[in-house]
Amino acid sequence: MRGRFGHASHILRMAALFLAGFVVFLIARAVLVPADFNTLGFYRAGALNDVRARKIAYAGRPACEGCHAGIYWSTADDAKEMAEANPEKDNRHSTLRCETCHGPLNAHRIEKEEKDKAEAAGKEFAGKEVPVPHVAGDKLCLGCHRQITGRPDMQPQVIAGDHGGKDKCESCHRPHRPRTDEDEE
Repeated sequence: MRGRFGHASHILRMAALFLAGFVVFLIARAVLVPADFNTLGFYRAGALNDVRARKIAYAGRPACEGCHAGIYWSTADDAKEMAEANPEKDNRHSTLRCETCHGPLNAHRIEKEEKDKAEAAGKEFAGKEVPVPHVAGDKLCLGCHRQITGRPDMQPQVIAGDHGGKDKCESCHRPHRPRTDEDEE
């Protein structure tokens, strides 16, 4: 027999290894976990202040409607159709917010306000125009409309290759008014 514990010495070495690993884990946890973690539930309470400190990126739908009311699709067939536009009735995407597709537009809103202030003061606007991106494209459309098991039946779903072939979604559907000719008949 070897040593005091004989054949059990390999079990004791393994137990010592696990104990050392557990001690290293406790030390790492004490060093890496912030002190304010778990004071308000299972997250870091200081995260709220971190979020408040971030610059606002989204303007919100009211900011968009302030300037773009009634002009919610880019290519109206005629002025009469644009004037009679009712976003709630005609737009199947009316439940989506503008920035869902166009991205964060607070910079666009701020730039517009600064431009209006400069014009009201009779000064020339020194900033650069912040464009609203034209984002409609198959990748964006199919992000919501690609056929996926589990999506609700009320949400139109397509298999891209079967539905439009190689045509782009915009060749038949307007993003702000996604009806086809068959829908309107």
